[in-house]
Parts: sequence; C-alpha cells; structure tokens
Amino acid sequence: MPTPRPPKIPKTSVSIDCGKYLIRTIKAGDASDRWAAWMSDPEAMQMLNAAGQAMKKSDIASYIKQFDQRSHLLLGIFEKETGLHLGIFRIDVDHRTRRFLVFLLIGEPEFRNKGITNDITVPFRDYFFETLGLDTMLATALSHNHAIIHYLRKTGWTLDQTLERNVKSQSDGSLLDLCFFSMTRDAWRAWKQANLPG
Repeated sequence: MPTPRPPKIPKTSVSIDCGKYLIRTIKAGDASDRWAAWMSDPEAMQMLNAAGQAMKKSDIASYIKQFDQRSHLLLGIFEKETGLHLGIFRIDVDHRTRRFLVFLLIGEPEFRNKGITNDITVPFRDYFFETLGLDTMLATALSHNHAIIHYLRKTGWTLDQTLERNVKSQSDGSLLDLCFFSMTRDAWRAWKQANLPG
C-alpha cells in the first residue's frame, strides 16, 4: 500500500497584541520604499552580517511572496498608535520536530535600542509556545552583537555553542564567531515564573 501523504499544514495567520505594538502576518500591501531602505542601512547590515543592497518596493514585494506562511513565516512589528512598520520577524518552523528558528530586524533606526524587544518578548513567546504548541525556539547571533546577546541571556535563552571563525564578514572578509542559542517551552515557563509578577 502507498504511504499516506502527511496532512497539509494550514497557513498561519498571526496577530499578537503586544501593548503598544502589534505583531502580525505580513501582507503584500506592506511592501514599501521605507522597508526597502532598511536593507541598505549600514548599522542593520553590520548586525545581520548582510551585504547592503539598494532595494525598491517591488523587491520587497517579491521577498514577501517567498514565504508560504506555513513553515516559513514573515511577520511585521507595527506601532499600534500610528500603524508605522518598525521591523520584521522571519520564523522557520520544523513541524516534525516542533522547533522554530527566529530572526529579528528592527528596521526603523530611531526605534532601535528603545526597548521594543522587551515589550514584545512575552506575547511573542507565549504565542509560539502556548498557542501554537511548539517545543523549542532557536536563534543565532554574531559574537560581536553584544546588545542582542545580552537580551537573549537576560530573557532566559541558553548559549549552546559558539563556533569560532565560522562566518565570513560581508564588510571586510574576516571570519566571525557565531553563537547558537535555544530555549525550550519548559525553560520559558520557568523563566516567566521566576521573573514576572504573578
């Protein structure tokens, strides 16, 4: 008998209320020249170790189409009061192992290092761990990105390993150290119990 095909994973429509901010599924209409400008911002590209590139609104529209919103999610971070698009999450979900890999970019320069990540941490993680029922969250960070590493450690992530001279710098060709972090659902629940008021 033929092996039955696994059920098709439905599209995930995400909407997470984060107080002053809203995290939601990116739509075609969210493409903008403002977002395109993020991709050539030197500070952002250094933290992501990406080559800055001049992009247009049409390039962003093409990028959005790459995400199936099933295993590969593209989410936007928006300021509720103004509707201003501040940043993006890319989430790659392995439904078989119930693990998900997270990438974050705060694109608007004036909103970086202003505490947005602190405001969205609890609602974001509760959604993926409790609402979607995933088991393990993963992330990587370049060792020189001290701000994000401090945030990850402060909010309960485990540094699993650091691979020295693992990634080639897009700016000068040097080899950079890459840190691998993880957090399980149980670890998240324990962190919340220890750090958040009952």
